[in-house]
Amino acid sequence: MTKNAKVMMDINAKKFPVSPSLYGLFFEEINRAGDGGIYGELVRNRSFEDTIIPDRCHVEGCQLHSPAGWVSPFEEAPGSIPGWHLRKDEAKADIYLDGKDPINSENPLSLRVEIEDAFNERISIYNEGFFGIPVKKDERYFLSFFAKKESTFSGNLEITLENKKGEILSSKSCQIASESWQKYEVVLESEGEEPEGILAFSTNERGTFWLEFVSLFPQKTFLERENGLRPDLVRRALDLKPTFLRFPGGCFVEGFSVETAYRWKKTIGDVTQRSSHWTLWQYRTTNGLGYHEYLQMAEDLGLDLMYVVNCGLTCQGRPGEHVPIEDLDEWIQDMLDAIEYANGPITSKWGSLRAANGHPKPFYLKYIEIGNENFGPAYNARYKLFYEAVKAKYPEIITIFNIHWEVGTETAGLPVEIVDEHFYADYDYYLMYHDMYDFYDRNGPKVYVGEYAMILGDGAGALKGAISEAAFMTGMERNQDIVVMSSYAPLFANIHHTNWTPNLIYFNGTNSYVSPSYYVQKLFAENRGDIVIECKVETESRFSYFKGEVSIRQKELSYIKDINISSNDQLLFKSEDLTETHALSRLEGDLLKIGEPSWKEYTITMNALLGEQGLKVRLLDSTKEWQQNYILWELDANGESRLVHINGWSRVKLTSNQMLKVNGDGSNELCARVANDHIYCYFDGELVHEYKMATIPYLTSAATLDEKNNELIVKLVNSSEFPLRTSIDIEGKDKLVGRQTIVTSENPYDTNTMEEPNKVIPLETALHLDSNMYDLPPYSVVILRIEL
Repeated sequence: MTKNAKVMMDINAKKFPVSPSLYGLFFEEINRAGDGGIYGELVRNRSFEDTIIPDRCHVEGCQLHSPAGWVSPFEEAPGSIPGWHLRKDEAKADIYLDGKDPINSENPLSLRVEIEDAFNERISIYNEGFFGIPVKKDERYFLSFFAKKESTFSGNLEITLENKKGEILSSKSCQIASESWQKYEVVLESEGEEPEGILAFSTNERGTFWLEFVSLFPQKTFLERENGLRPDLVRRALDLKPTFLRFPGGCFVEGFSVETAYRWKKTIGDVTQRSSHWTLWQYRTTNGLGYHEYLQMAEDLGLDLMYVVNCGLTCQGRPGEHVPIEDLDEWIQDMLDAIEYANGPITSKWGSLRAANGHPKPFYLKYIEIGNENFGPAYNARYKLFYEAVKAKYPEIITIFNIHWEVGTETAGLPVEIVDEHFYADYDYYLMYHDMYDFYDRNGPKVYVGEYAMILGDGAGALKGAISEAAFMTGMERNQDIVVMSSYAPLFANIHHTNWTPNLIYFNGTNSYVSPSYYVQKLFAENRGDIVIECKVETESRFSYFKGEVSIRQKELSYIKDINISSNDQLLFKSEDLTETHALSRLEGDLLKIGEPSWKEYTITMNALLGEQGLKVRLLDSTKEWQQNYILWELDANGESRLVHINGWSRVKLTSNQMLKVNGDGSNELCARVANDHIYCYFDGELVHEYKMATIPYLTSAATLDEKNNELIVKLVNSSEFPLRTSIDIEGKDKLVGRQTIVTSENPYDTNTMEEPNKVIPLETALHLDSNMYDLPPYSVVILRIEL
């Protein structure tokens, strides 16, 4: 069934210039994006530290317990040496982690190899890399390592690159000459090809020797930089036409404890002197891809730099820890020193260190984001201190404020230049709020949509997910006067170690493929234009599906009395003391759920004691397992009332916050009425919130003028199952001539894989229509470049 739509544009109604920085990159060490990914190191666990438990943490079974009580996977068995193995037949030999004589304080462990009797066999200690070492024919590999031996061992080692069958692809002899640590360097050139090879140290003699900091790099890094990056993955990122790089995270910056927070000073200089640390993404990072390398990456790619600093808060959602305000001076100075390292003259302390590390010229760091996904009074107090310190010494630096938890909220009277808003939600969410920025306060701060992706529900990571994101992006494009920056998240994922989905770029040791979302990001960035023009859409729409259930946290049940739920004068539920024993209530986790999904129009009243704890009432709770989706009426003990939509990890304010007068004894009457597409909230009989549910349009659009090429660029997103017969209404144009690029597929759940990397790709063809009617396929993203 074909539906009709209309897009109306006035090329003379020029609104404002496009934001030159709208599309950028966000890089985080997640999914083995750095170690085992874009960072060129081929040896996993090169300094034998992957099983070190972070300070003040403990492991029970396969779970790591943080000081604040967060529990996460820790899958490395006690005594294991990830990445390293001993290959022997009948020989008497073993390998151990040894902490008695480290090469330095930052690398506390080495590998002790004991061979009691080799029986003339070839004994090998080998590393399998990050799911195999990719070896290419006729390419060179630079190996370096530290070693020492006992006097009884001859020191003779054969160093090889081998394929899965054990066949040698490259071999060099090496003599360990000393009983003290010495560094050795070897160049290996492969005579064969193996995507999942190994690096082996072999001998047939008895004795004991030690290895430490074993590093293998291909010669062909990006721009052939030492300690460099994997070229094909860099090119994938560069093809997105980004304008800035946000680094190094993300939650990676925060950590889950003070010890696991990112500290840039431990990531610069000689890689053998850097500290590794356990990340909150459940693996250890070498920090070989450190602060200097991030700066170098951005410069090599021609990108502006955005450094995210830890503001003395670890991840607030895990839970985390707060550095006391009185102890923040060190953290603030860390930020100032980071700016000096990036931008300072070579006569400055940290600028001179940058020069000593091979880069005399400043990197020109442009942005500082103060914290990541931090919120609330604890963040606001810290933000102010960091902001004032930056502006006092570096007023040219542009600062970015976190507003993750309540998108659309005020910034508590703080001086804010740009706010960073994050969205992780389901399909309907991005369509419902595609026009969110159409209604933002133009006198407020600018907006950076720092992280977003459809992660919930069927179609995440597929064409359907890309379509929902594209619809939301049209809203960003229409509002480039306030939405000045954006970046999708995450960027990279190793297919063998994926903590988070979806991602833009997937890879193994030798190949990569990209998601449908990657192509949407690329097309939007390639087709920018110069001026945003007025673009109006007429289209059919639908409502999102919500259940009728009400949910209240178990710990708040004792504060509620005399709850009644009715519909059209019919009593649906009544309880003087709210418990899970009622036939229409059930306990799910820490929530008491009341009602039936079929309830669409109902009124709930209750007497509530707000006390010191406040109260949260979920309306239309459609949460499915961990996929949160509900309308939340949230009342604080001080009387502040909010109505918000929670979807996934996204929270949007639906109406203005209200300050209410709470009775002295804390007792108040609450009433919420759900009526078709409206929600009304009453406090002691007074209406405090009214919201009309957003609909989901079939078509969304944005348009810009490319003045240089005299073209109109129209972005069209059909998020429906129907073909859309669309009138492209441009004053003075009755024919459409130019180019068209379409992203679609037979099935909206189609996606790309390593086996089928081109299942969903853009198709560009000529556009030549004798009328202004254009047919959009179901579930499609279309870019039209129309000649004027």
